[in-house]
Amino acid sequence: MDAAGRWASQLEAWAIPQHLLDAVPDSPYTWPVELWRRMQRDERTGATATLRVVLGMLGDQGTLLDVGGGTGRASLPAAAAGHPLTAVEPSPEMAEGLRSEAERLGVAVRVIEDSWPEAADAVGGHDVVLSANVVYGVARIGPFLAALHARARRGVVVELSPRHPRANLAPYFRALHGLDRPDGPTAELFVEVVAETLGVEPAVEVWSRPSVMRFADLQELLDLYRRRLVLPAERSGELADLLEPEIRDEGGWLTVGAPERPSCTVWWRSG
Repeated sequence: MDAAGRWASQLEAWAIPQHLLDAVPDSPYTWPVELWRRMQRDERTGATATLRVVLGMLGDQGTLLDVGGGTGRASLPAAAAGHPLTAVEPSPEMAEGLRSEAERLGVAVRVIEDSWPEAADAVGGHDVVLSANVVYGVARIGPFLAALHARARRGVVVELSPRHPRANLAPYFRALHGLDRPDGPTAELFVEVVAETLGVEPAVEVWSRPSVMRFADLQELLDLYRRRLVLPAERSGELADLLEPEIRDEGGWLTVGAPERPSCTVWWRSG
């Protein structure tokens, strides 16, 4: 099986059994927009390796396309530095959050509410194309990457975690549901997919950033983890007991797990 096929099959293995989904009212795949905004405004995050690579490719002048832009956490700093920004975001709530954050920063952004690569024909060409923390949700990775590459005049930058972003939930799924989670896909496999699909050898930088999910109180923390773990509300006490050894207080904010997490920036030239 080729790299893209392995990527798709390993992502498919992450599917949550239907009987667990049917037992809860909320989707485990949605993000609370307010939590996303809080992560975006967290002063601890600072400049990232991804932003450094993006700005280096953009130079003094250059346009940026952000695919799967969320609320603009990865791309709005480039817009604030004077680079015209177009963002593609399929979630109406996230797209509205992006517009709100752009207005707060006093920058202009063109937002296209659509999925990728369906929106590719509407965006035109850009000097740099960015996609941050999106690819683990893309099973048909080949067409996705080909469309990124085709819209970039200078290069493409992709940010992703070394392992699936929900790999840290595996012990909890096992404890709460008796369900094992997959080991892949990984950033290493993604690099193989890029080389195989586009015929380029991408550069890779592995770095770390502060854990950015900070919760106002225990209830907010439990609400998110309960949705992530498809757990009925009546089992919240069980979840609290399970998470308690991992919860830390950081200046009045609650966090779970290690204080830092690894990330990967993968980029290649397209011109």
